[in-house]
Amino acid sequence: MSQSLVRHLMVKDFHLHRTTIVIAFIGGVIGLAVLQLKGIAGLLGIIGFFTALIVLGAMIPNASILNERKGHNLAFLMSLPISMVEYTTAKILASLTMFMIPWLVLVGTGLSLILGRSDVPNGVIPITLILVTAPLVGFCVMIAVALVGESEGWVIGATITVNASYSFCWPLIFNNAELRAGFGSPTPIWSPTVLTVLGSEFAAIAVILAITFYLQSRKKDFV
Repeated sequence: MSQSLVRHLMVKDFHLHRTTIVIAFIGGVIGLAVLQLKGIAGLLGIIGFFTALIVLGAMIPNASILNERKGHNLAFLMSLPISMVEYTTAKILASLTMFMIPWLVLVGTGLSLILGRSDVPNGVIPITLILVTAPLVGFCVMIAVALVGESEGWVIGATITVNASYSFCWPLIFNNAELRAGFGSPTPIWSPTVLTVLGSEFAAIAVILAITFYLQSRKKDFV
């Protein structure tokens, strides 16, 4: 594999889409800041925080992958000495890194704020990790659709489906008696349900990316 060329493609994506990353990061920081307030303002902070993650997850695949095909840049890239696997690797690694950097910083900051507040029980940490991992799973779905589907219609459909799924998944999580029972605990409770849900989320990420590589490897016409 031409590691140098893959690295250059990743750097290119970072350079082109750095503004998107910064804007989403700022949105998440504002959400965390508002979250420190009580009442309705705190609820708006939670909404703003998750909205920043969801919007970032929707924008990166569209900007980094789909627009490259729409702008006819893909034909040029594939004329370079790069294979399909190398191109797919570069796009997935670049997209994941562009999402994971603000995701890790925002999630880490959010957990630090929970640990630093005496009025917030640490029992909310497991459910928080489950909730913030959901946009990461959705992001991987949209990467896969953008790469494999090669169509704006497919990406729009995936974005709508993924975003709508949060409306169903989050209430199911909050309505789970075992998960809800740990909310008020002074320490995090890593129950079998918590570990199963988290494990399922990360397993889904691995499966989605593996399927993406497999389907890309079987393409004969890449342009």
